[in-house]
Amino acid sequence: MNTLEIKNLSKSFGKTRIIKDVSLHVSEGEIVAFVGPNGAGKTTTLKMITNLIWPDSGSITIAGYDLFKQREMALANMAGIIENPGLYTNLTGLENLQFIQKLRGVSKARLQEVIELIGLNDKEKLHRKVRRYSLGMKQRLALGMCLLTKPKFLILDEPTNGLDPTGVIELRQLIEKMVKEENVSVLFSSHMLGEVEKLADRIVYIKEGSIITERIQQKEDSNIYNIHLENQEEKAAQILRKLSCCKQVELQVDGILHIEAEVGNLNLILKTLGENAITIIDIEKEKQSLEDIYRSIFTED
Repeated sequence: MNTLEIKNLSKSFGKTRIIKDVSLHVSEGEIVAFVGPNGAGKTTTLKMITNLIWPDSGSITIAGYDLFKQREMALANMAGIIENPGLYTNLTGLENLQFIQKLRGVSKARLQEVIELIGLNDKEKLHRKVRRYSLGMKQRLALGMCLLTKPKFLILDEPTNGLDPTGVIELRQLIEKMVKEENVSVLFSSHMLGEVEKLADRIVYIKEGSIITERIQQKEDSNIYNIHLENQEEKAAQILRKLSCCKQVELQVDGILHIEAEVGNLNLILKTLGENAITIIDIEKEKQSLEDIYRSIFTED
């Protein structure tokens, strides 16, 4: 099931079209990175998903609820941090959490769960004024405030911006822990390619307001393949998604099948396609680093 589904989203400011027919999805328990240069349309798209600005056209569905027709239910299943965390710096960390707890009717047991999850169960830190928090601690607190209501989908705009190396590592570990323990899905934007490479399951690339391509992020126990077929791409994608060895199968906008498969299963994939009379034109094992892919997409000729 997709916790986020965007179809044909567009937005203009004045006569300038900023977002052009954008479609993307985030599956349950998936971490997706939204990558592109400054001005590509990342933050504008994220603001439309969080209902901060209204699109000109298109649809947004969150946990099965239409954002425009079932706004209250859609927003109840989502939380996010866009640009700077909205914290009350004159209050303590605990008081910030308690404010959301009381506002949203969250139990004390859930409050304690979140405090332990984000690592602020140290009494000194918890009762310290937020203005005395490091940026990393502020981000952890903001994530905790998001998690209190058990959202199914979390959206983060440049979450590691301004953090020192220790803060970056700690925040990445917290996001991974949230996904594992809370089964929350995450869409995040970032310019830090090293962190994107470590954290994301899949990377969506946006340029000049349009989705250019997306790539599954390779894990140690898997290989990534790009398969160019003569035809029947949709049928091939459906067939391969049923194979247990195929962890992810994405049909790109250019018709290329992008597959993450367990190591040693290429022959099974080829055999399965052949048995279904699907002709392969070319197959390529992904060898490029994320930095190489980024340069090939965004560096001008």
